[in-house]
Amino acid sequence: MKVAALWTGGKDSSLACYKALKEKFDVAFVMTFIWDQPPPSHPLPMIKLQSEALQIPFYWQRASPPYFEDYKQAILELKEDYGIEGVVTGDISRVDSFHGNWIDDVCKGTGIEVIKPLWELERLRIVKDLLRSGFKVIFTCVKKPWFNEDWLGREVDAQTVKELEGLSKETGMDICGENGEYHTMTVDAPFYKKTINVSKFETKKINNSYIMKPVDLSLTQK
Repeated sequence: MKVAALWTGGKDSSLACYKALKEKFDVAFVMTFIWDQPPPSHPLPMIKLQSEALQIPFYWQRASPPYFEDYKQAILELKEDYGIEGVVTGDISRVDSFHGNWIDDVCKGTGIEVIKPLWELERLRIVKDLLRSGFKVIFTCVKKPWFNEDWLGREVDAQTVKELEGLSKETGMDICGENGEYHTMTVDAPFYKKTINVSKFETKKINNSYIMKPVDLSLTQK
């Protein structure tokens, strides 16, 4: 099946794409919706480098209100113009009662299948899957009171997973950051052809969030 992977560049969308490739889905595009104010935790320059590292074309679509209709139209255009039959999403569970199952609702009536490789998986299993599969994921946004700015740029490794487990037990924080406690970007993975190097970044503070602003990015051939 020819599919587009909905892509933020973070751990969940990356792992979902990887699992879809392992299941022999034909991932024709990684697709990013860019709102009027793109989330600083998922820097567009890094997403563009990820596409190059993946050697999978990057398809982006500006989204403006009403967002639901914009999303649906973009997905219909992928179907009509490129023969896309499905979309892959890194969704784990319902976000909230207001948003519901957003992509499922967007795709209703379009003939597009929604593939959700991570849906309702146990949270710790997802994080450990990253380690077992050889992903290199870094923190690009962390929020107080759970984290301080020293977490920016840290890799999700065995040590950080232990710390995330401890924070989850102590505070009830979602270990996958599903409530916005943190955000990540994938800089290397088994299906990357190149590795992304973040040689320098600045730290920006917005309200209770510390955000990575990459200054020096490059690619290295694996």
